[in-house]
Amino acid sequence: MNESENKKKCKICNSECNAYPDYDKDKVFYTCPVCGRYELTADFAGNRINLNHLAAYLCHNKFAKKNFEYRYHTFLDKDICDTYKEKFNNGNKSNGLPVHIDAEIVENWYPKSFSERVDKILLYLSSQTKHIGQQVLLSYQEALSAFFIDRKELEEYSMYSPDWKERDSDECADELKYILDYLNDCNYIKHITCVDDEDSILISLLPDGYARVDELQKNTTVHGKNAFVAMQFGNETAVLREAIRKGITDAGYIAIFIDEVQHNDFITPEILKHIRDSKFVVVDLTQENRGAYFEEGYAMGLGKTVIQLCSTKTHLHFDIAQKNTIMWETENDIPEKLKNRIKATID
Repeated sequence: MNESENKKKCKICNSECNAYPDYDKDKVFYTCPVCGRYELTADFAGNRINLNHLAAYLCHNKFAKKNFEYRYHTFLDKDICDTYKEKFNNGNKSNGLPVHIDAEIVENWYPKSFSERVDKILLYLSSQTKHIGQQVLLSYQEALSAFFIDRKELEEYSMYSPDWKERDSDECADELKYILDYLNDCNYIKHITCVDDEDSILISLLPDGYARVDELQKNTTVHGKNAFVAMQFGNETAVLREAIRKGITDAGYIAIFIDEVQHNDFITPEILKHIRDSKFVVVDLTQENRGAYFEEGYAMGLGKTVIQLCSTKTHLHFDIAQKNTIMWETENDIPEKLKNRIKATID
């Protein structure tokens, strides 16, 4: 099968993309210029997720084809993802590095207000440029996703067969123009529609836009929603991982696991960066993982709030045993205890 035979319409954003079906596993792998690398089951119909929110999420968090990126988004069960990751780390690259997503993850990330949308748009535009004042060329479909424009309306809801209808294209274009004009009026951006391509938009951030981006990035650790999790990764801790994720999510924050983060750097600088950028850090010391001890020490040195977890079967070292620790008998104990601790100690 040659490259042209792989060309399809992206299931999420309607852009032209490459699609590779795996008939044995009943799924299709997509490489989309807007949504990045992701896979769906062949019969995916968005029955349990908001397709508009998913389009924005994939655009803002996409795994690109460049830089030999092996990661891709998938709705596969978390335990399957962990199995594939273990095989990948042992040299079997055939399945790549799957990053699990689901409706809860997407909705927790999706902006809850117009001002939050604007902030995410500015951060997105900033991430697309290497130099101050550089112009960003967005296709129409990328602009719809990046600017949180709904493409679809949910006519009737059913858990098994939701009825998504395409919005009128003029309505989508008008909404996009409204937000572009607003950003322009705020002196955040300057934009033009390309004369030679009506479906492309040329945008550059203005000084006020960069100032807002600087403010957002500076305040990430104070007002952000990310919580870095330090623990031992592997199949044996898969249940523990999801219990911690649930506790953090239920408290209204986003759990950051370093093996789920897109990056091009060496792993240690990325870990330190995400610790610095997180509101607080959750550390599980059950496996007495040296990396977790190091990450906790680094976080404490930065003055971060650190929430310790540990199984009752593990004997903590003397120097940290005195710290108030959430002790758990089984992983089922963790979500409620962790949520309550976060609510009680994090602003």
